[in-house]
Amino acid sequence: MAKRIKNFDPVQIETLDLHTEGYGTTDDEKIVVLGALSDEVVIAEPYVQKRRKKIYKTISVIRSNADRVDPACMAADKCGGCSLQHLDPDAQINFKHNHLVSLLGENAPESWLQPLKGPVSAYRSKARLGVKFVDKKDKVLVGFREKMKPYISEIETCGVLRRSVGERIEALAKLVEQLSVCRAVPQIEVAVGDSETALVFRHLESFVDEDLALFQRFGAENSVSIYLQPGNEQSVHKIFPADGNERLSYSLPDFDLVFDFHPMDFIQINQAINQRMIPLAVKLLALKPEDDVFDAFCGIGNFSLPLATIARSVLGIEASASSVLRAGENAARNGIKNATFISADLFAESPCIPGLQDINKVLIDPPRSGAEEVCKKLASHKVERLVYVSCNPVTLARDAKLLVESGYRFENAGVIDMFPHTNHVESIACFSYNT
Repeated sequence: MAKRIKNFDPVQIETLDLHTEGYGTTDDEKIVVLGALSDEVVIAEPYVQKRRKKIYKTISVIRSNADRVDPACMAADKCGGCSLQHLDPDAQINFKHNHLVSLLGENAPESWLQPLKGPVSAYRSKARLGVKFVDKKDKVLVGFREKMKPYISEIETCGVLRRSVGERIEALAKLVEQLSVCRAVPQIEVAVGDSETALVFRHLESFVDEDLALFQRFGAENSVSIYLQPGNEQSVHKIFPADGNERLSYSLPDFDLVFDFHPMDFIQINQAINQRMIPLAVKLLALKPEDDVFDAFCGIGNFSLPLATIARSVLGIEASASSVLRAGENAARNGIKNATFISADLFAESPCIPGLQDINKVLIDPPRSGAEEVCKKLASHKVERLVYVSCNPVTLARDAKLLVESGYRFENAGVIDMFPHTNHVESIACFSYNT
């Protein structure tokens, strides 16, 4: 990597990688440039040193890519909450699709699904915002971290967060500034349901009564629920409103289902996409009333319960005991009696899947590390159809190779625009096996 670009010489950008870093050349040296797109010529300046790699940052564009657009956010070049606001949303999807194609390589599906698209602003229902009192500015900043740096981005609003929070970033900062221990609040967890917004304030020192009054006033004036977290996740508790209800909810109208969740529970970050993704998964599974389905990494039942409205039975397995509890609560709330949930480690070697011999269809929605051990199990115990929802194309490619080599037919795959303006690639893949 170049140590320095003298006189800010023009840089020819050749490629854009999955980390949204542009790779270019100057004086025959390869460099990495943030904020650049392929086939552009830019002027760049040193930005940050990462291990032995010096990262540069675009400061002006001499020749632009045809898909370059002006970012909607004034902080887009610094804020780490987004990395692709300078690329047209449809071009973002094409960029992610091409990476998925490249990673799957010779194990590509027989056909490609149309990308699943949704809103590209005010979509984010879950987030963890950093909080910091900055002495040099003599004020509190609330927001995402800067790109590749530990500092909090200075923003007043955020266009990707749901509006109940995104339009109140500056107000949140002012609230924290008034607290007696404003330097002891490192983060705010955001969770937004269909009709309620929850803010969880992590704090390293105790609040006084005046602080609690400030929180309650903020909650009342902004119609948000306030939670405090003095320790681990089990310490989270609601202080406003004092209704004893520590649940939010979201709905899946196509299945007439409502899901309750705690602010610290994992849910899909983009509920508009979630409402499109689940019917697609159900369609790809080609569910019938006589099917017995295994939902791996089931969470709070996001896929399990819709599957259970059609299939004979659904078994959901999830490592998180609290998620399993919530899945059971949601099944009861919705009158679902043919879904069973258990807590177990699906990353263990040869994981135990009760009743596997009777299961004929499987849905897998794993974390970024993928589902290698589950796929190994299904390689030896074949099922009719398997739908794999992935948030990491690298591990999807690994697991798809394993399934294809064991005899599964890779029918189709496609990208899901769950995380617009970011480098996250969500996708869905469908496999089948004919006995």
